[in-house]
Amino acid sequence: MFNFNNRILVSCLTGIVSFSAIVSLQVESLKQQIKIKNQSTKAYIQQEKHRKAQANIQQKIPSFGYNNLIADWAFLQYIQYFGDTEAREVTGYSVITDYFETIVNKDPKFIDANLILSTTNSIFAGNPQKTVSLLEKSLESITPEMSPYPFFIWGYKAIDEVLLLGDIEAAKKSYQTAASWAEVSNVVGSDVIAKRYLETVAFLETNPDSTTIQISGWTMILSNNSDRQIREYALKKIEELGGIVTVNPNGKISIKAPEKV
Repeated sequence: MFNFNNRILVSCLTGIVSFSAIVSLQVESLKQQIKIKNQSTKAYIQQEKHRKAQANIQQKIPSFGYNNLIADWAFLQYIQYFGDTEAREVTGYSVITDYFETIVNKDPKFIDANLILSTTNSIFAGNPQKTVSLLEKSLESITPEMSPYPFFIWGYKAIDEVLLLGDIEAAKKSYQTAASWAEVSNVVGSDVIAKRYLETVAFLETNPDSTTIQISGWTMILSNNSDRQIREYALKKIEELGGIVTVNPNGKISIKAPEKV
């Protein structure tokens, strides 16, 4: 006779089999997810290498008088590259520097692109020294009268010099030049911008210590980048500036600026 105890046994066995089947399905699903993730990672890394090689070719190929078209194409590629968040979380943003260099070499007067890439190259690619170098090269071909706002190139250069490089003297000169360019500009409100630039120069005259500002800048780079080498370099710069780096048990990094004496 099929008694109550047998029913319990059958129910238990059925539950175990069902549970085992569910676990097996979950494990198989997890394996597939890991496999897909690994495949995606390899694809992103391969894509990064391809993009870098392509950007290097663009810098070297003859343009036959169509430099501006190559610069435009490099800028469109940059937009696509920067917007691919999933890929950038894996590979970082190192190719930004290559796109930036291509644009400056091919069309140094491409002001809009210079302003956009100067920020992302410094913060996301973690390469402010190269940013300043490329902006300086671009400025050799730009005049104060150009449309619409060439004075911002000097202003952006000054921000890198203060925020990330700690070169106060260079920053003051950049802000002063930015102010003089803004004063002759026809852009509405440029006179107000010129005044702010000069106020910044006055502030730097009386507050030459940019340590805390630099630590904030490198912390911003650290928090906006997944590239291991760039993160390590940012941490190194923070520590060199006297910042106190603490790694919590969960792996979270906290930064504390040095106390003023």
